[in-house]
Amino acid sequence: MPFFYIFALTMGNTKGKYWTKIAIMAVIPAILVGIIYLSTLLMPTFDLLDETKDFKIDTQIDAGDGGNSECRLVKTAEGVDMIFTLRSSFAYPYVGMEIHKDDYSTFPLEKYVVEADIESTEDMRFSVRLQEEFNFGDKGVAHPTAVYSFLLKKGTNEIEIPVEEIKDIPEWWYASYPHWTTDVQRMKYENIKIIWLTADNSNEKDVEHRIKVKSLRLVPAACNGFLKDAVTVMLAFWAILAIISLYLRRNNEKKEEEEEKAQQVVYVPYEKLDTEKEAPNLKDEILTFIGKNYPNPELKLADVAKALSMAEDKTSEEIRLATGKSFKAYLNTIRIEESKRLLKNTAMHISEIAFSVGYNNVQHFNRVFKESVGVAPGTFRDGSSGSNDSAE
Repeated sequence: MPFFYIFALTMGNTKGKYWTKIAIMAVIPAILVGIIYLSTLLMPTFDLLDETKDFKIDTQIDAGDGGNSECRLVKTAEGVDMIFTLRSSFAYPYVGMEIHKDDYSTFPLEKYVVEADIESTEDMRFSVRLQEEFNFGDKGVAHPTAVYSFLLKKGTNEIEIPVEEIKDIPEWWYASYPHWTTDVQRMKYENIKIIWLTADNSNEKDVEHRIKVKSLRLVPAACNGFLKDAVTVMLAFWAILAIISLYLRRNNEKKEEEEEKAQQVVYVPYEKLDTEKEAPNLKDEILTFIGKNYPNPELKLADVAKALSMAEDKTSEEIRLATGKSFKAYLNTIRIEESKRLLKNTAMHISEIAFSVGYNNVQHFNRVFKESVGVAPGTFRDGSSGSNDSAE
């Protein structure tokens, strides 16, 4: 993942404990999302059209309310055809498909999404209804109905409705059951008894309508967009964290450079020092290798570590303990000190000196020399404070 590459770059040659905290901050959200997602995978997916899985499909008609609408269900290999006619003899006709357990036992639907694939021959208003069972003990049992209405378009319709959005208990239900008005205020989705797909009086009367329900499923919410949304949020979080990390790294490097300049310690190539004779063997080997190889413009900390079969962070730590400087700062100090010696004691061109001490770009050498010494190489060679010279 691109973030981890960026993040790894920010951690080079910095204090481990600090960056460990940043890494933990990056990993924790991913772990939490993973736990939530895996826990939802344990929730089953229900195929409501599969009557072998404890669910039964029946016809719903308005005969119980005095209506005479007609509806028949035809089960095919492609799903269930619903063919219905709403009769105008009843003021509020309705028909539909009813899904329930074989024994009408209840089942929980928290954190589920209703998914349906429906083909319609025309535009029509449709709704998904849930009936829940509330047991109030001595007071009895209530069966409130929640409704979610939507428009079926002519052709294929892919429906995704989170169960939590099927929440509106219509006024007619409260009017029909006034003694439950104060007891039932909202659906809890804990004891669902019946699911309906319903067409109502908003559709044309006394005309045959036809739809095909090709699939009808209850899917755990985390399997329906949760992971995608969570990953988007995490990527945004990681991007912000990476920016902060890069900013902090830059500040750290500036602080280290300022501290190194404040020390005002001068080092020359290790081969020319006699003060290192009593140094520990490990420091001896590291500084000797750098002293011999500093003219190589491609010399990196990784090369030193590899040559001595050491980890990069351990090599960097030993260099800092021995010199008080980072690898890069110590290498530049050696190169500048050697270039000062060559400027004073030889007639070599400035460009030759730059290449001989490990700089493959003369302009870069001039800039680094002036930043370190305070004057350009030519001025230093002349021993005057005149204007800067250019590379020969």
